[in-house]
Amino acid sequence: VSTQSTGVQCAGDLRAAILSLKFHCCGTLPSSATDRGKRRRVPRKKKEGGGEEGSVMETEQGAVPQEKEKEEEAVVVVSAGEEDRPNKDVIVVGKKGKNGTVPTCESPVKNPIGPGYNKYWSQRYRLFSLFDEGIKLDQESWHSVTPERIAEHISYRLGCDVAVDGFCGAGGNAIQLAMTCHRVIAVDIDPVKIELARNNATVYGVEDRIEFIVGDFLKIAPSLRADVVFLSPPWGGPEYLREDVYSLSNLTPDCDKMMAAARQVSENIALFLPRNVSVDEVIELVEPGKKVEVEQNFLNRRV
Repeated sequence: VSTQSTGVQCAGDLRAAILSLKFHCCGTLPSSATDRGKRRRVPRKKKEGGGEEGSVMETEQGAVPQEKEKEEEAVVVVSAGEEDRPNKDVIVVGKKGKNGTVPTCESPVKNPIGPGYNKYWSQRYRLFSLFDEGIKLDQESWHSVTPERIAEHISYRLGCDVAVDGFCGAGGNAIQLAMTCHRVIAVDIDPVKIELARNNATVYGVEDRIEFIVGDFLKIAPSLRADVVFLSPPWGGPEYLREDVYSLSNLTPDCDKMMAAARQVSENIALFLPRNVSVDEVIELVEPGKKVEVEQNFLNRRV
């Protein structure tokens, strides 16, 4: 994870605010040790009497013939997880050929979420590296959970004694905060999200360091005390990317009320916002003479 930060003199009764711009889960697959697989081209063989038989894709599972006339080029990615995890699925990316199929070395695991969620399913190990150990997500969580490497970075920046996650959702950030904080208070108004977060925290072995509360953060904030408050409120779904500039007025709950509630818990507040958020509106969140830090998170060369 690489970051870019800028500090500005600006507004609120905050001693420091950390605002991170959202990484949108899309783009190329990673090229690190956690690559989904390896691939390389095998030269086409010459037929007797001239001509080419067609290209062959060689994977970890063996060589896969491709019919030159019927298939368009596709990318076959083998092992959609850590290399030491056996029996992973094959994810196929590319255009279909004339016969409606793309050659693969084995049958791909179907997306169990629903139509339009293929890209989220294919990137599930970016969201939770221990996905296969029992991670549970509802449909909304697939496009709202913070990618694990971004959540790790945020937790490193916010490491303290007690942290509050005001909109914990399925627990991606609360889990990572529990790695760097002695205690985490995870709040969400949806009891289903709290149960998902509790399950996922158990998968990572940090459930004993997180206190889960079903409730409205705005209402229970006055009863909470912590060293830092982390807020990742709902943005309105993936549609936020359709706007050139995302306005804080689109947040739910109201941003001013949310910040006022957070100030009752701690003067150290971190907001996790869309990558296309209006920076001018962010600066207006605090009063003159105070500081706000705006940080952009990059993952796989994308903000």
